[in-house]
Amino acid sequence: MPTPADMPDSSRCRVLTPHPVLDAQSAAALVAGLNKLFTQFACEDRITTWACGVEQDGAALVLAWTPDVALSGCSHDKINRLLLHHEEQTGRQLLAPPPLPIQIAGVWSCTDRPGLRAHATLATPLIDARIENLGTWRERGLTT
Repeated sequence: MPTPADMPDSSRCRVLTPHPVLDAQSAAALVAGLNKLFTQFACEDRITTWACGVEQDGAALVLAWTPDVALSGCSHDKINRLLLHHEEQTGRQLLAPPPLPIQIAGVWSCTDRPGLRAHATLATPLIDARIENLGTWRERGLTT
């Protein structure tokens, strides 16, 4: 299976920031489930190519697809059901984690604005999960 690194910059993407970060076993299981779902989307001609992968040491789950079109609400509902199942199995937040994923002392964690002000500096790495295409993710998905 391709990874997001194999996809073109023009690919549409969705970035999720799990809290706590994904461990290798959880990441592999989640990516396998997402790949099955995206295979179904391809069979239904919703997309042509896709890649699902975990980046930033488990702090970012990146879903990418071509062509650069928004997935339907039904497709996002199916993705969200899979993510909710993972949440229920692991206790990890994927759909509504605290909004700001930051790295403090080499450890990724999601926090809110008060936590950001209390723990971060201007040099603290931050993941911008509001990005919608891979080119932008590669350029500024990790910022300070």
